[in-house]
Amino acid sequence: MPFVTKHYYLKEPIAAFLFLMRERGYSLKAAQRAIDKAYLRQNGRKVAKNEMLSGAVQLDEFQATDINLAPLYANEDFCVYDKPHNLLSHPKGRFYHYSLNDALKSRFGNTASILHRLDKQTSGLLLCSINPKTQKELKKLMEQRAVSKIYRAIIQGRLKEEILIDESISTQMRKGGDLCIKSIICKNGKPSRTLVRPIAYDTTSDSTLIEAIPLTGRTHQIRLHCAFIGHRILGDPLYGAKEEYSRIYLENPQLPQYTQYFGAPYLCLNAYQLNFSFKDKLYSFRSGFSFHCAPHFSSYFHTSATMPPLTLQIWRS
Repeated sequence: MPFVTKHYYLKEPIAAFLFLMRERGYSLKAAQRAIDKAYLRQNGRKVAKNEMLSGAVQLDEFQATDINLAPLYANEDFCVYDKPHNLLSHPKGRFYHYSLNDALKSRFGNTASILHRLDKQTSGLLLCSINPKTQKELKKLMEQRAVSKIYRAIIQGRLKEEILIDESISTQMRKGGDLCIKSIICKNGKPSRTLVRPIAYDTTSDSTLIEAIPLTGRTHQIRLHCAFIGHRILGDPLYGAKEEYSRIYLENPQLPQYTQYFGAPYLCLNAYQLNFSFKDKLYSFRSGFSFHCAPHFSSYFHTSATMPPLTLQIWRS
């Protein structure tokens, strides 16, 4: 659901951020973000954080809609969702579309929060907090890289050995252009490392099911790293694809030739497993999604353990 504009009348002068925190239940960080994004306005004008407000104000607030997506697991502290392909994690701007945020907040309330994100095309597990207290605790675990994430993907060609891809990544969003959404390998970018290992190879389709472990967390990291070593992820409309096809996709994501252009009907990347310890209890979750476009690999999505270590090759240009 898009953001909706709500109108409030402030009888007594109050600082903008205090109005959001006291009257609307925002955290300090959320209040600052709302003000920075001009969600809070007076007479159509963006307000400042410490500006004293009184009278009529307008506030754009996210209005969750139940999209009939239940969590894979939930307790009083956190929940885990198994996100399908082609669903946004967070709402994008003020456009009319649904996201996982709809499912989360319609079920657990506005204080619930998604703790990390997946690309729209990527399926799999997302960890979410239920309240601000556990949000802070779980965020700290993630910052300490104490939450282990393991992905499954289908790549083009045969990967014969385990590889640690050590290539710095930079984003291009500030440069503009129609393909600036893509990240790039850049020696001056942020250090980025992905461990990939083969699970199974299919001769007929000349494709490999792999396990990918991101040791850093950059935008599109797994997708870019796989394409960089010559093994693009099937169904990826941006990395390893012809730029003319990528441009067509960005103009029309529902294009009928998607499989023809990109090798699969959707991005074959799944956030397969989450492992972490919280409040002295170990948790391990696995995604229930598999790649239905590749039934020859379906049995590997029900294995209970990751693949054993192979001979490690480090890929560094």
